[in-house]
Amino acid sequence: MVRIALLGTGFQGQGHLNTIKEIPEIELVGMCDLNREALTRAEKKFGIPAFSDYVEMLKETKPEGVIICTPPEVRLQPVREAAERGIHCFIEKPPAKHLHMAEEVIEVLDRTGVINSVGFMFRYSQAANRCRELIQGRRIALVRSAMLDGLALRENWPRWFFDKERSGGPIFDQAVHMLDLSRFMLGEMSQISGFQDNLVIPKEGDFTVEDSFSLSLRYKDGPLQNHTHSWVYPGFVAEMEFISDEMHLTLDLARGRLSGHIDGEPIDFENEDHLYRKELEVFAEAISSNRQDLIHSNYSDSVKSLSAALGAVKALEEEKVVSLEQLENIRMSNK
Repeated sequence: MVRIALLGTGFQGQGHLNTIKEIPEIELVGMCDLNREALTRAEKKFGIPAFSDYVEMLKETKPEGVIICTPPEVRLQPVREAAERGIHCFIEKPPAKHLHMAEEVIEVLDRTGVINSVGFMFRYSQAANRCRELIQGRRIALVRSAMLDGLALRENWPRWFFDKERSGGPIFDQAVHMLDLSRFMLGEMSQISGFQDNLVIPKEGDFTVEDSFSLSLRYKDGPLQNHTHSWVYPGFVAEMEFISDEMHLTLDLARGRLSGHIDGEPIDFENEDHLYRKELEVFAEAISSNRQDLIHSNYSDSVKSLSAALGAVKALEEEKVVSLEQLENIRMSNK
């Protein structure tokens, strides 16, 4: 059994705490949050040692791994404190707020050699991995992807999600998942452009994010992609379509299903994935076996998805085409 501690008992942290209860290979030894009210609620619910100081938690509980669910601007110090103690790190997405911080985190992880994983759970989808196998080496003309959700329609949703300065909006909170999976399936991007708007919920008061946007993406190896995203859809959709003269495949991530045809042969694959559970099970297994190669999304690779997200932000805000060279040099300052 792998001893795991958790830093950050907010929305995402609560999700991981609930998931860990279903994983017999993990022993949760401690949790930490600066928000005393949130920490007290979690302590009553889960009945495990609670700390308001994560360094104290790491020293007292001596975990083998830590799950870091802090805001994206708070990554470097928790990773450093854990990694320099030999504690392996699972880091929620996005991997950092800006690339300068991400580069410092990479230095710490490389120097200490701890196992590291980033919470891009779609990479653990069996349907996605089956699709990736089928399209490898194939000619793809167009890709269509969409993530539609109703976060902005939910009255009880935490308001900080709609503060662009704090959350980064739909791109940082959700679309980064689709950008990461797209890279995983298709390779590296070369250009990004797009448009955003607020035709349902205007930007006013504490709502400063776009409610919907559309991106156009070009890849180094040629495919073109359009991604549409909305927080004002009363349901949930997460899909990718792969289109060419050889295929028409639809990957339904919400259902864990791949359907369509390739070379005239029908494809119908479905598997009910528990992706949040799977990514943590693999993290525990990687720690037990000391095998970084089991991790589908290591920190260094995840930073390329961060670059794509930052590029998308720039493309939307400036309504311009952002090139790969610009993506690799974008810096987002802490505000």
